[in-house]
Amino acid sequence: MTNPPSGTVTFLFTDIEGSTKLAREQPDAWESTRARHHVLLREAIERHNGYVFQIIGDAFCASFQIASDALKAALDAQRALQGEAWDATPIKVRMGLHTGTAQAEGIDTVSGGYVGYTTMALTQRVMSAAHGGQALLSQSANELARRELPIGITLRDMGEHQLKGLLNAEHLWQIVAPDLRQDFPPLSTLNAIPHNLPEPLTSFIGREADIAEVERLLSTHRLVTLTGPGGTGKTRLALEVARRDLEKFKAGVWLVELAPILDPLLVPRTTALAIDLRDEPRRPVIDMLCDYLREKKMLIILDNCEHLVEACARMADRILHAAPQVHILASSREALGIAGEVTYRVPSLGLPDMQYLSPVESLSKYEAVRLFIDRARSAVSTFSVTNDNAPALAQICHRLDGIPLAIELAAAKVHVLSVEQIAKRLDDRFRLLTGGSRTALERHQTLRAAIDWSYNLLPSAEQTLFRRLAIFLNGWTLEAAESVCTDGSIHRDDVLNLLEQLINKSLVIADEMHGETRFHALETMRQYANEKLVESGESDMLRDKHLDCFLNLAEIADPHLRRPEQIEWLKRLEAENENMRAALAWAMDKPSAEPVLRLSGALGIFWDLRSLGLEGAKWLDKALGKARNENSKAEKAARAKALYRRTVIADELDEFDIMKASAESALALCEEVPDFWGIAYSRVWIGNHAFRSGLFRESRSSLEQSLKEFRRLGDAWGESWALTGLGWALEAAGEIEELREIRQRAVACARVSGDRNRIARALIGMAWLVSFQFHQWDEAEMFIREAEHLYAEIGSPDEMIIVGNLRYRISFARGDFDRAKTEAKLLVEHCARVGERNLRADALDHLARIADAEHDLSSAIGYSEKALELEKEMGAPTFIAYRLILTGLFKYQRGDGAVKQYVNEGMEFVRRSGVTTAPDLFRIFCYLGGLFVEKQPQIAVKILAHSESMWQTFRAPWWIAVYDKPYFDRFLSTARAKLNETDFTLAWEAGLRMTTEEAVELASATIESMPNA
Repeated sequence: MTNPPSGTVTFLFTDIEGSTKLAREQPDAWESTRARHHVLLREAIERHNGYVFQIIGDAFCASFQIASDALKAALDAQRALQGEAWDATPIKVRMGLHTGTAQAEGIDTVSGGYVGYTTMALTQRVMSAAHGGQALLSQSANELARRELPIGITLRDMGEHQLKGLLNAEHLWQIVAPDLRQDFPPLSTLNAIPHNLPEPLTSFIGREADIAEVERLLSTHRLVTLTGPGGTGKTRLALEVARRDLEKFKAGVWLVELAPILDPLLVPRTTALAIDLRDEPRRPVIDMLCDYLREKKMLIILDNCEHLVEACARMADRILHAAPQVHILASSREALGIAGEVTYRVPSLGLPDMQYLSPVESLSKYEAVRLFIDRARSAVSTFSVTNDNAPALAQICHRLDGIPLAIELAAAKVHVLSVEQIAKRLDDRFRLLTGGSRTALERHQTLRAAIDWSYNLLPSAEQTLFRRLAIFLNGWTLEAAESVCTDGSIHRDDVLNLLEQLINKSLVIADEMHGETRFHALETMRQYANEKLVESGESDMLRDKHLDCFLNLAEIADPHLRRPEQIEWLKRLEAENENMRAALAWAMDKPSAEPVLRLSGALGIFWDLRSLGLEGAKWLDKALGKARNENSKAEKAARAKALYRRTVIADELDEFDIMKASAESALALCEEVPDFWGIAYSRVWIGNHAFRSGLFRESRSSLEQSLKEFRRLGDAWGESWALTGLGWALEAAGEIEELREIRQRAVACARVSGDRNRIARALIGMAWLVSFQFHQWDEAEMFIREAEHLYAEIGSPDEMIIVGNLRYRISFARGDFDRAKTEAKLLVEHCARVGERNLRADALDHLARIADAEHDLSSAIGYSEKALELEKEMGAPTFIAYRLILTGLFKYQRGDGAVKQYVNEGMEFVRRSGVTTAPDLFRIFCYLGGLFVEKQPQIAVKILAHSESMWQTFRAPWWIAVYDKPYFDRFLSTARAKLNETDFTLAWEAGLRMTTEEAVELASATIESMPNA
């Protein structure tokens, strides 16, 4: 054959039996013997269209396109070898044939060059099972070759054999010829090694990393104990490792099933029976066992030791000392606890990430999903994963903690329930997950029985602590367990030791987080323990203690979140977030509003720093909605704190009405209590609301009062808040003389407080100032970078919003529209993810302006309408009016009809709101003037003149100059070009004399008279 075959290929692999020994004992004759062997094999192979693609020492690798050709080549080669008159000892060659898929790529005598590892590996295993002079075929080669057998040739069925390194047994066949040797010793397969391992009835899924690690441990330690809670697959893993390691233990691999054994004294006898060793009269079984094993190289699997730990430990210790070549692989809920033991905790199966769920076609790479699919197809052969059921399937695997037994039981339900229905019923998983194999151990037939087995083995004190720990969600600290779970039956000093015992028994897991040990239980275990807690009648008492514990933690943490140590406390609260939610839910059920008001108020800063505003608003609204106790001063103080925390969140969520009402109510209650710190803090938010409403004078007044109050209290953190807000109010009013000093003082106070979030916010304020008032871009970048570093330190989710908002504005102001567009789009996406509306509306507004500058009016209208929609959700009338008119302008420029409704609605907002703030009126009338430039230039000049009067009366903030003044200048220039000097001057002077009401009426009347509007 000139070219190597590809596709479906039959391989013939050969090697000389005992070649190493022959070469050592007959060095002079060996080379000539091997050379003659090579000639005979090559001639036989090539005579039957074979291709020799690799020779390694005395081993030949040949490929054939036709299986019967490979068989004939093997026959001819064996006959030639048998008939050769060898000078020294006759050589015997073993041969193996297998058919599979492979591709020939870059054939050479060193690498071989075939791509098809699985096919060639199996060929090698088949050849290795043969003896010298024997030729074996795999099942696939047999099926093809037997169709064209030469006359007188038969194929002998050698049965199924477990070959080294292969998961499934392979059916082997021997070529039988009258003129060749036919009888050989048993095949050299793992079947020849004695064992009592049961034949697996279901496929073994995944666990590749676990198998490799347990094999490694067994190679270096003589006692390896697999630990883990019930149902995690310890037994299946042990059996799979044993099957793969059969060849390492010539005296066999023996499974000792201890689950049915209740008497510890029967452990040695059960072990002896498992390895087929019978009793000797008047002799202790353990002595007999040790003597028998003394010279044996054997693996003993002690399965399910947890109820017989001490007896198993004593026996294992005796065996290991007496028999140096014996290895023991144990499975147990807890370690045996003897010298030389190494434990391996069997983990749950691999799970998909629920936040970033893989596509359907990739889900099966996760072990838990593969197991579910495999077992589901055993129940319903047509089962498949679809886009519709994939999320529910992933949810099932997650909620069952990747526990194999639980997943198998769930998958078995697909013959009566859909995957989605199974997922919905997992809250009652112990009722749902029943009906395992009737032949399985009783505790493997239901999920409850599997955990009952572990629970019932616990001493009373361990049972009590285990069920009480169910009160915690997502883990707990030792201190929390000592605080919540102790009473007359369990003392504080007992908790650590009891926890250690539960960890040893695989019911509790210990993890180190941020230098502190946290404990948790798998959710399945926690639900079981919670059922036991409810049955005990202790649930309400435990929930009260749990609430007290986490209320205390939240209130201790609250002031630390405003100080340099805030990172440590943020981590503590993040770790306990699920416990805080549980405590809040229980507090809501209490008759008094005080506990839930205190807890929600104490968590306010945490929610702010972690962008959990929506969740915080929900809890605070529920707490504030509970009935008041007008006679409780403590409750009033707690309510006041909850109100000003709600104000902060309302600001984040752009809930203007709630922001105003909460701040004013907080101030009133703080004055009544009195709470002087709360008074100052409430004024900050009254001032910030006034600023966001465009009432800059009122904003300044409130913030200046707050600043005085915080100074009297000596609170630098509060001063920084007041100074930051005051800076925005002064800048909006165009009063920039003292602005740099105000911003610098805000930074200085924030640094004194140590709150990184406060420092970063104050630095961002400085960056705004030096960028837009003084165009000092490099200095601004310095402030931004420090702010970014601080945000990164505390892991602030707001970083992208706050910094992104500034970066796109700077790019816009500098005329770098490409970068501004990129930054603004990123900001819009991030704001949408976290629910931030105000800055999203601003970013959309800028994208609309950029699109307008690029003459893309369709995009400009689209962005502007989205911004208008957000403004209407927030309800600020001046912003709504401005965006209505700007959207109307873009539509009018494109030639759209129905523009009147935008302008009239905008004018109505101006009338209703009684807007008097100069900057807002400037921009509103600026864009109104733009509507009339082309068709009504005199009217446009009057409207623009009224806009100019706003500019002259008050110094407009920088953003008006950057974003709106260029439009004003363009509109005015266009209108002026359409009029003579006299008409322009008359119109301009008339506009300067108009009141706002007159300007509104003029605009309304004009738009009504305009055609195509």
